[in-house]
Amino acid sequence: MKIKEDLKLFYDREATKYASTRNKHRSDADIILNQIRNYWKKTISILEFWCGAWRLLDKLSDLKWIKINYIWIDISKELLKIAKNNTKILSSKNQLNSFTFKHEDITEYIKLNKQESFDFIIGTASFQHIPTLKERFFLIKNFYRLLKYEWQLIMTNRAPSQRFLLKYKKQILQSLYKFILSFGKHNIRDIQVPRKSNKQIFYRYYHLFSLKELESITKAWWFIINKLTYLNKDSKELWNKRKHASNSLLIATKKIFN
Repeated sequence: MKIKEDLKLFYDREATKYASTRNKHRSDADIILNQIRNYWKKTISILEFWCGAWRLLDKLSDLKWIKINYIWIDISKELLKIAKNNTKILSSKNQLNSFTFKHEDITEYIKLNKQESFDFIIGTASFQHIPTLKERFFLIKNFYRLLKYEWQLIMTNRAPSQRFLLKYKKQILQSLYKFILSFGKHNIRDIQVPRKSNKQIFYRYYHLFSLKELESITKAWWFIINKLTYLNKDSKELWNKRKHASNSLLIATKKIFN
């Protein structure tokens, strides 16, 4: 699919620059860390998909009493190389005893895994790049299948904040125009965000989820939602309204009894 190929090419070209700008820990990493910490399990398994930089992986080194089996799936080979180079540092900090890096599309990868393989499945600013409703439903269905009972799916995604809408007003209007021309077939929340790399313009695809949309797709596959809100990336403050929020936050559990 061209959307994914464009994303792959962009992140391969911009891997070093992209990773260097993601060294600062955001509040979403702290929230995810707290969720893991609250379970008090000595050994856990984590699947993180389309994770971009290694910010969360670095943060996991704070959990020195937990052995973590960590699988990282990404379509960018160059970002995976950067992550691999940093695992030696992390291994010396705590008991991270297993790293697996897969250069693969998450949609293809999850087809091969057994039921109840993971304690946590995490997507940090990644589900927003999945280009079709059909594929999103397929992923959520299989995330439910792959999670162990009583464990969690955690995702953050770009929120349609006032700042985002103003910054990309032209792209928003283009999406509206496509919506009208297609008689409603084009999803108005599908945005192509331009980014320049080596004098070439790349368009990164985003789907701007509403909280209601995230609730609908996760509940359709029997998840119980623990938290669904907007999030300010520079603080731990949660928001009821999207206007000034940077991201949305979803925490959902696979329960034995729904």
